[in-house]
Amino acid sequence: MTKSDLVSQNAEAPPGTVQDRLLDSALVCFRRMGGKRTRIEDIAAEAGLARTAVYRYYPNKRAIVAALATRWLAEDETRLADIARDHGRSPASRLQAFLLADAEAAWRYLADPCLVEVLDEVVENLKAILLQHRAHVRRHLAGLLAEGVAAGVFRPDPAEAMAQTIDDLMARFHDLRLAADLDKAIWRDRAVAAAETILRSIRSR
Repeated sequence: MTKSDLVSQNAEAPPGTVQDRLLDSALVCFRRMGGKRTRIEDIAAEAGLARTAVYRYYPNKRAIVAALATRWLAEDETRLADIARDHGRSPASRLQAFLLADAEAAWRYLADPCLVEVLDEVVENLKAILLQHRAHVRRHLAGLLAEGVAAGVFRPDPAEAMAQTIDDLMARFHDLRLAADLDKAIWRDRAVAAAETILRSIRSR
């Protein structure tokens, strides 16, 4: 199959399929060459597309970085939503698991230098993506807290306000730069201690 055949096939593929292939190809290129050295041409070649075809979906490399980060963060949000909705566990157990899973996402990225580089770009130039992510996380958290309040497990404060306060208190564990400064075991012990302190403070008296 020639490159022109690949381009023709991809032009007729559902947009999501091509976009996913481009993002996967970008990640391969970022790992091989680094984000700064990777060009649109490199991503297109890795995906088997013409350079001009890439621009149908992403106007520039920053848009690809934004889409990659959005995809990763959406995966985190799905994991957190599953924990929040696990009705086989008590609200308190789910809340602790939720807070630790949210915190531990930072270490998932630290384990891969390529992901760190991409998220550094997001922090510097695409902060709206991170703000939206935290808003989605707080929404899931508020739902879990509201359930705990209704069950009499948590004190009867407004769930949205509690979610914002808890998110602020756990913010230190969402920062890649701060996480990188500590040994993982020490960092996790501190995250566990923070989550347990929060649980004690919101339990119904």
